[in-house]
Amino acid sequence: MKILLLVPDGFAVRNYIYSDFIKELHQANFEVVLYHQIPIPAIQEIKNIQGDLLSQCLRIPDFKERFFSRILRESTAYARLLHNAKLLENKTIRLFWNSKSNKLKRTFLLRISEILGFCISQKYSWILKLEKWYDLTILNNLSTKIIEADLTKINPDYILNLHQRAVITSPIISCAKQLGIKTGTVIFSWDNIPKARLISRYNSYFVWSDLMKLEMEIVYPEINTASVKVVGSPQFEFYLKENYKLSKEDFFVKHNLNPNKKTVCFSANDTSSPYEAIYLENLCESLMTIEETNRPQILFRKCPVDVSNRFDAVIKKYKDLLIPINPDWRIASAMENSFTEIYPSFLDISLSVNTVFHSDVVVNLGSTMAHDFAVYDKPCLYLNYDPIENSTFQVKDIFGFQHFRSMDGISPVGWINNRLDFKEKILQALYNPETIGPDRLKWTQKIVKYPLQNNSKNLAQEISTLCTSV
Repeated sequence: MKILLLVPDGFAVRNYIYSDFIKELHQANFEVVLYHQIPIPAIQEIKNIQGDLLSQCLRIPDFKERFFSRILRESTAYARLLHNAKLLENKTIRLFWNSKSNKLKRTFLLRISEILGFCISQKYSWILKLEKWYDLTILNNLSTKIIEADLTKINPDYILNLHQRAVITSPIISCAKQLGIKTGTVIFSWDNIPKARLISRYNSYFVWSDLMKLEMEIVYPEINTASVKVVGSPQFEFYLKENYKLSKEDFFVKHNLNPNKKTVCFSANDTSSPYEAIYLENLCESLMTIEETNRPQILFRKCPVDVSNRFDAVIKKYKDLLIPINPDWRIASAMENSFTEIYPSFLDISLSVNTVFHSDVVVNLGSTMAHDFAVYDKPCLYLNYDPIENSTFQVKDIFGFQHFRSMDGISPVGWINNRLDFKEKILQALYNPETIGPDRLKWTQKIVKYPLQNNSKNLAQEISTLCTSV
């Protein structure tokens, strides 16, 4: 059997291509072909790691979405956000619509999409009709002829999309339907389902948990429940593998950390979260009030796709307290700043594993790192205050997002409710970690299928079953 993996960006590389998923496909007797739009250096790195298990690596042709197709896609996305917000009784879902633009053409497109989207949101059947219309317009695109020729030549038994939000994959799925090729997609992250960015429709959908499957049933009632498979996510498997771990002494010496001190990991979000540097400085200010012999050090890991210099002043000011360990992600082209040009090195897997394994607590604004730390039964402190008064960016909106409703009825994290909380909460997490977020493992087990080490195998086996069934 032959499987075609769609790899539209670097995140798909880290979470799937570097994992055991390729090996599990190979053991299930699949010939694996990558259809990608990532840089040549990324492909070279993948071949170094998985080379013997890959039969081909082909580049997806450039796809320029027509203006009318874009309006249809954006209109249905906006309509679904309105629909989901009402259906789930959660107004924060509407915040996933990004209406800001400094370009006249995009501003015009968004305004038209909002008007049309509002109109079609009044009836769910209208949303479905426009989504089918979008699918038809994609087939008339110039790039689909090239894609159709590629798919005919490759002749895969199955196509799996490794990032359901990537627009570049939509003409591939449309062509696959015309050719009668079975298709599936992973739902890339735990918060993706209510965001209305499931562009194409597939034969199968692979989700992290029963909770995500339930969300799919609610917001996509037209999708057959049997086609939604709970398999987990391979990204957590890395933490369970000893070969990625360094000794504490080796890791700390390599990165100029003090092995005799407790370690607080501050993991930052991307630039859509504007006050990360202020949070980091507040943390530093608070820890500096602890006497030096007991003062923990801060291991700072910024978001891999954040190429800004917004943390530089804080790092310089607190250089004796704060040790940055930057993610090992590369930018293939200095002229570009997009997800397709940024990719992880394989070494970043070990870097992130050891960051979590050798830190005592993580501090962040609602990131998945809470679950990464929970794998090792380590506490997380979520930032829960607005560092700037009267800002349009409100923390209450963040924790109002649908995926955080999974915390209802349990206590999986601790909370920094103002800048004065840092010292007390950090010391509590360091010396009495069982009292901070005691339900952290329970929460993670709701979010991702356990046991974690089987997630790659779960996905490969489900695909194998789908391919061999009549």
